Amino acid sequence: MPDDDNNDTLQGRLAPAERAIRRAQLEKKIRQLGGVLPIAKSEDVSDLELSFLEHVIAWEEGSFSTHREWLARRGPVFPPPGELHGDRLAAELWRLIKSLAVARVFLYHTNHLSDVELYEVLWSEVLDGDAPDFARTPDDGCHWDLSEARGGDFNVWLTFYATEKERREWVRDFPEAVLPPHRQAPYRRDHRLPVRDCLRHA
Repeated sequence: MPDDDNNDTLQGRLAPAERAIRRAQLEKKIRQLGGVLPIAKSEDVSDLELSFLEHVIAWEEGSFSTHREWLARRGPVFPPPGELHGDRLAAELWRLIKSLAVARVFLYHTNHLSDVELYEVLWSEVLDGDAPDFARTPDDGCHWDLSEARGGDFNVWLTFYATEKERREWVRDFPEAVLPPHRQAPYRRDHRLPVRDCLRHA
């Protein structure tokens, strides 16, 4: 007669073993693709860890599409900036911001830009950013910091967003750099932006 207790124990041992094998297979595949992984510190393998590794492989092997293309296939398209004015511009701006959040694209530091300026950047640059062309999950996130300029210019961030402590540290680390005076950002929008962990809207 089988010993049910022993069978339960065996099943409990097999599941972790199978998961460990699966992790090793996924990690090997990632390294073959040129990825670098930290050494696993735990013998326990969670569903979350396996899902993450599978996602990394999908990211490396899958085709890419722009956020504009990804959204258009699901319905939302957005008119060029020159076609929008007044209330329609504001409405389209927030429709675009919320649609980007659905595509798991999240924005930061926009308060130095007017609605017109922000829409132009989102339409001409952010929508043309690309990502793997597969279903995007709550674990995904593409982050656009609008205070970052091309060429490593940190003046916008230093002027409008850096704390006094961060500004002092900047002077300490880059004593020859010119520190721009602090200014209050002219717009208030960032507190309304969707965030990755909890999509909230005002």
